[in-house]
Amino acid sequence: MSLNVLFISVDTIKERTGLHNNVDDKLIKPEIKTAQDIYIMPCLGSTLYNRIQAGITNNNLNANEVLLLDDYIVDTLVNYVLSELPQGMSFQFYNKGLLRKAGDNSDYPSMQDMIDVANRYRARAEYYKQRIIKYLRQNPTLYPEYLTWSGGIDVVRPELDGYTASIYLGDASCCTEKTTFEKRYQGNNPICCNE
Repeated sequence: MSLNVLFISVDTIKERTGLHNNVDDKLIKPEIKTAQDIYIMPCLGSTLYNRIQAGITNNNLNANEVLLLDDYIVDTLVNYVLSELPQGMSFQFYNKGLLRKAGDNSDYPSMQDMIDVANRYRARAEYYKQRIIKYLRQNPTLYPEYLTWSGGIDVVRPELDGYTASIYLGDASCCTEKTTFEKRYQGNNPICCNE
């Protein structure tokens, strides 16, 4: 279950980026929540994600969780939010329907310009997401929830790669090359590429 607990504040985004201070917080908060659920939860897995949400709510994050949040998650989340903002801020719903906000003395970027800006921030976010994954894989004992998950169809297991590609090239690694961590995902009978 995803609570309405944000890992970063709107002020954090405004302080760390070129996002103008006059941007309404209510346009940014939904993008933070969405970016957390879509990009950060798969990175951490639902068990660790829920633990961090509970730690923020109860104000009982341990030192390792604070380090993970401050040194890794914040940069990732800021960039994912910025990759989602161009369309979220440009197009808004009103009682007359979906409208594009207009401003005086403004030049509208083309849709391709908005896509380019979003892709730029998404590439940065994927870099930082990969850093989270590498850090967690190198320090699994510091975060027991990372490799511990219960059964159920709504459980999200941690991703092994932070980068996305629009073309699937297959998995060229064989079982003999896989680490214990990677075998954990496949259960007791992993399917090898040489079988």
